[in-house]
Amino acid sequence: MACDGTEAFTVKKAAALILALMTALSLTGCASVFDKEYFSSAEYDPPAEDTQYDGATEISSYMQLTLAINNLVSEHGDSVLLRFTGTYDGDIGEDLAAACREVSTGTALGAYAVDYISYDLDRIVAYYEAEVFVYYKRTAEELESIVSVNTESGLYNAICESLANMDESLVAMVGASSLDENAVLNYVDEAYFSDPLACVERPDAVVNVYTGNGFQRIVEIYFEYGATPSVLASRKGVLENSVERMMSAVTSESDAYKALQCLNILISECTHSEDAPPTLWAALLSGESDSEGMALAYKVLCDAAGVECIVVEGRLDRAEHYWNIITIDGANYHVDASRTSELGYGSTFLVNDTLMWGSYWWDNQYYPECSGSLYYGALIEGGTQPSDEPVATPEPTATPTPEPSPSA
Repeated sequence: MACDGTEAFTVKKAAALILALMTALSLTGCASVFDKEYFSSAEYDPPAEDTQYDGATEISSYMQLTLAINNLVSEHGDSVLLRFTGTYDGDIGEDLAAACREVSTGTALGAYAVDYISYDLDRIVAYYEAEVFVYYKRTAEELESIVSVNTESGLYNAICESLANMDESLVAMVGASSLDENAVLNYVDEAYFSDPLACVERPDAVVNVYTGNGFQRIVEIYFEYGATPSVLASRKGVLENSVERMMSAVTSESDAYKALQCLNILISECTHSEDAPPTLWAALLSGESDSEGMALAYKVLCDAAGVECIVVEGRLDRAEHYWNIITIDGANYHVDASRTSELGYGSTFLVNDTLMWGSYWWDNQYYPECSGSLYYGALIEGGTQPSDEPVATPEPTATPTPEPSPSA
């Protein structure tokens, strides 16, 4: 009996164990038990970022290296992180030094804006990493104000605009040029003479040209007008009103007669004196000016009358002298307003090159040829002289023998 009871107890105990095991299996899954898998819960901690590409510019050639540093300078950035790939085929240390030197001194922008460039180079396991630092002698605002032009004619137009606005400075990036300081100063003078009423006073200009190893130039110009912008603007308004008043005396439809009427107006308003100020204001409002001021005034009057006219900078008896060239019916002629009262119209109005050579000198490669057949006597004989102009008797003028141009 004891034996039977023990056996019954054992069977019951085994059945209970099997039941418990089955219950556990139903709750946890067979795979978890037999494969010994488990999981635990904890606060998420993201893995460290792979910095191999984050924030760095990949460099695989010297060209990419110089481009990356040049872009940094263009943006007035302080630093850039560079990562050299395994395919880089140069000496990284030597190339870094050469690229920093090339950008800072071998480019126009670097020569203008950069004080110096430094770098830190480190080996990171399987690659090299460098941080490049740029130190500037110009502000970000100064770099942003640079005007970009493709050619020298674009620079000339930028200078004209600066003078019209009476700007104190201009910085321009010229794409392809061999300009030097003297060439830029000539552009400033040319721009002023092309529109004397734009900025009223001829500016003193200081020019710096920054170059690199190529043809790119950065041209920096400082303008000094001798007066504040408000004073210049006031003078310009007074001069514009005076010119408008004077134009009421220009009544002819003929360009030749309009040019003559403008000359009459000028010599009635201004007396020539080489000791007087060389300004438009002096010629039209003060009543006395030198040849430069009178040439500027005649240019302004002809512009207002619609007669094509330019200012000529040359020499008279080897001394600096200014006069004008006008265009009538497609032909060019000299006009020297400063000498009209002294010599008469016949010797100073509608004069060709042949009659000018001898006493006068000018750059005939720069200024247009004056070979028109019209002259003052024929103009007067061919039509009615305007009533407000003085009658001047044409004077015979001996034809001088041309001589070699004297040195400037």
